[in-house]
Amino acid sequence: MEHDMYWFWLCNLKEVWNGTIKTLLQLFGTPEAIYEASDKELCIKIGKQNIVDTIVESRSLEKIQSLWEKLAKKKIRFLHIEQQEFPEKLRAIKGCPYGIYVRGALPDAGRKAVAVVGARNSTLYGRKLAHDISFELAANGVDIISGMARGIDSEGHWGAIEAGGKTYAVMGCGADICYPRENIELYERIQENGGILSDYPIGTQPVGWQFPMRNRIISALADRILVVEAREKSGALITVEYGLEQGKDIFAVPGRIEDALSKGCNRLIQEGAGLVTCADDILNELGMERVYNSKKTKNKNIILEKDLETLYSCLSFLPKSIQMLVNETGKNSVEILRDLVKLQMMGLIEEPSKNYYSKKT
Repeated sequence: MEHDMYWFWLCNLKEVWNGTIKTLLQLFGTPEAIYEASDKELCIKIGKQNIVDTIVESRSLEKIQSLWEKLAKKKIRFLHIEQQEFPEKLRAIKGCPYGIYVRGALPDAGRKAVAVVGARNSTLYGRKLAHDISFELAANGVDIISGMARGIDSEGHWGAIEAGGKTYAVMGCGADICYPRENIELYERIQENGGILSDYPIGTQPVGWQFPMRNRIISALADRILVVEAREKSGALITVEYGLEQGKDIFAVPGRIEDALSKGCNRLIQEGAGLVTCADDILNELGMERVYNSKKTKNKNIILEKDLETLYSCLSFLPKSIQMLVNETGKNSVEILRDLVKLQMMGLIEEPSKNYYSKKT
């Protein structure tokens, strides 16, 4: 076999993960040496019979070749740590994967990248912010890295795609598996506008413990990490922990102090994370000037009637109910509804969910 195939064999050993591969390489030196070691040598050096059995049973050129051909059929590439194309950002981190599987493209090392992560069970407000900030970043040449999970991750990817930018998803399963399944359209679009990456062999099903481990790759590929909505104990905060270990700057979108989904972000800001309210906050940190602005400016010169101006000033990008607006303005609900319709017709506000209104970004 060629050298690359030995690496492929080693990274595809069943139930042999990154830490065990590291130990095997320390004991034997190269993938070839592990493959060619006698049963006796394996037993003496490794000491764990289950790993020895796995190695012995896997040494079939026919099986290895068959699995390699499956990669080609699925349009997935395998890259090992010794190859020049292997992402340099991954080489330097603790727990660097020895092999990765790529469907689509790899991130361009010459482009800035931001990880956009957050809650799966996010609010409409949080999803909109993640989408809009990612859109603006991508429109200005920043790649978006995330994990294709429901909620914030998905909106980050979609924002980049809709801006015509690049986005990359790091999976907690094989690169050939779309998870969650309802994201199949997103999964396909990411491949056209970036790439799907995983350090798990093809066919690896999604299992809970694998997702926190993949977060080290999300943070490694990014120059900055942005958290949009996170509980105090959240998978997004695991990405933050990896990012801090890797020396990355952390940013967070603030939220209302009584909201559970804001507590993780607010605590990050208390502890020194950068506060983000728009894409410019991150572009400035990256030393980049905005070259494209999608925000609508046509409404800036509109002069509103006094009643409409009062109501409009009470609204924000966080949706408010009609009852909240009644309490804040002192008007009755009929008047509020009438004026809300006018503002909607002017294109100044929207109704993201039934009877909840917010300003348009």
